[in-house]
Amino acid sequence: MLKIIKTITSLICAISICNVVASCKSIETTLDLEISSIIASIDLVNVVDDKVKVEIQVNTIDSDTISYYIPKIVPGTYQNNNYGKYIEDFKAFDKDGNSLYTQKYGNNRWKINNVRALHKITYWVNDTFDSESTHDIFSPTGTNILKDKNFVLNLYAFVGYFNKLKETQYKLFIKHPKSLEASTSIEKIIPEKPLINPNYDIDRFVFQRYADVADSPIMYSVPDHVTFTINGIEVLLSVYSPGKIHTAARIMPQMERMIRAQRNFLGEINATKKYSVLLYLSSTKKDDAKGFGALEHNTSTVVVLPESISRKKLNESLTDVVSHEFFHIVTPLNIHSEEIHDFDYNNPKMSEHIWLYEGTTEYFSLLFQITQGLIVKEEFLDRLLEKIEISGQFDNAMSFTTMSKNILIEPYRKNYRNVYEKGALISMCLDIIMREKSDGVYGVLDLIKNLSNRFGADKPFKDKELINLIKEISYPEISDFLKDHVVNNKPIDYSFFLKKVGVIYGTTNVPSSYFIHEQQPFVKGSETSKEVVFESNIPFNSFLKNLGIQGGDTLLSINDKTYTLKNIYDLFGDSNKWKTGDEIIFRIKRDNQEVTLKSLVIEPIVKKTILTQDSKASEQQIKLFKKWINE
Repeated sequence: MLKIIKTITSLICAISICNVVASCKSIETTLDLEISSIIASIDLVNVVDDKVKVEIQVNTIDSDTISYYIPKIVPGTYQNNNYGKYIEDFKAFDKDGNSLYTQKYGNNRWKINNVRALHKITYWVNDTFDSESTHDIFSPTGTNILKDKNFVLNLYAFVGYFNKLKETQYKLFIKHPKSLEASTSIEKIIPEKPLINPNYDIDRFVFQRYADVADSPIMYSVPDHVTFTINGIEVLLSVYSPGKIHTAARIMPQMERMIRAQRNFLGEINATKKYSVLLYLSSTKKDDAKGFGALEHNTSTVVVLPESISRKKLNESLTDVVSHEFFHIVTPLNIHSEEIHDFDYNNPKMSEHIWLYEGTTEYFSLLFQITQGLIVKEEFLDRLLEKIEISGQFDNAMSFTTMSKNILIEPYRKNYRNVYEKGALISMCLDIIMREKSDGVYGVLDLIKNLSNRFGADKPFKDKELINLIKEISYPEISDFLKDHVVNNKPIDYSFFLKKVGVIYGTTNVPSSYFIHEQQPFVKGSETSKEVVFESNIPFNSFLKNLGIQGGDTLLSINDKTYTLKNIYDLFGDSNKWKTGDEIIFRIKRDNQEVTLKSLVIEPIVKKTILTQDSKASEQQIKLFKKWINE
């Protein structure tokens, strides 16, 4: 049990916010602190060797020993990152400044003895952005320390917790240069008498429990942000662009349009009142972030993208990435299991239902774009087909609940990406089944709304009971589908479900280059023989088929010019000079025999598989399709 702190002076001095006694007295009178159980401080001013100092202060703990933890894993990451590996020089002290004995266990735990005398612990934190070649921490889940320029604070990597004290209130003090400003969804506590110092400011925040600390990222940078309000949600967009290539003001119109469409899509479903998008644009240099994407939090998302990206591509990436993360305000914020609600950061028990948290969210990030008119139906169907094709690269017979429960270990971990492909397609099938059963009226969004109303942020469900609960508020066929294709290992026949809404597989002709299509070359160079060989596992374009090229053929020459591994790239440049109708002569080697192939140059095309509306669809199928995409 922690005793309440009685005084303030020792606290301020202990957290190294001031450097001399006089300034300590000044801060004591201006901050007017409330007493608290756990006080954390982060010093962003006195950065040493690209590390920042953290201090955690407590009063008397009635125990002989206690352990302090930095998370091994945090919700939404689905991999062990061991953030304790970035902690250095961990020390514990009593009120007189005497050292207490500590011992480190593994990567993330420090045991402290003589705890009744414990007053504070201190340690230094290194960041992850500048060392990504040595670890696999995904950039948006990592940290950045760039003195006087930028700090990406995923707080779980800086502030830890004591065992059995995760429900204790935290107060966080961040000392930062005056030129940098905090971007976050957390409300700052404004002191009645602001600190007067020409060099730095101190921000302070309050968290009711450790889970709130871990769920509240902060980015410090020279201010470049905009705020706008949509249907009752205040949205903050904060941008760090080191070369000032992109600005929040220029990004805002697309971001506002997208989030407005998402709110319209969600309707009256419960949502957060404030949401922050913290966008870090990487220089992509050796010592900068290279893992591009985002990590969701309940009221914010951290996004990392390359600064060199064009404005058009940036808008497209933000639409896809941020829309997915924004929909997490529904699940897992309002719908989650006990495993997530009481998350164990160092010995996690994973939920069975990643298909719900990630799959449904990914499906919504695609569905809302067609229902709100951001994309046309042909693009919507193309993206569904892309997910079907990518999903085919994974084990289609693997139980999704088994994979979810064991996602941190192999062979399940290597199938994780499939939660964004097959996971989304699971929700698509549920949507179509419910549309069919309700004559188009009821869909997966309605199901999620009903689950949200039943549970909410503070009421988790039991993993084993979810499917029966879904059956109660939807249809028996939904339960049957989930048991067959999510719990058990029956592969999904997507064509069967798509046909219910009049969508079938078809083909179309698309232009191609002579030796490459959509970054997939038709030839490869052999390192052993130094020859140019035609691929044997991909369909060729119409020109190569018409010429009579077969997979495995070795190219010797074209119109008497010899090609080898050394000049393979000449193929692409030379073919750009060809004219339709010109005669072309290929000399190839097939089964150790030289063969000459002659033809006229024709425009190369590739037959592409597509999803398309069936011209013979029934009135019911057409009706369900229109209800599905809100046409």
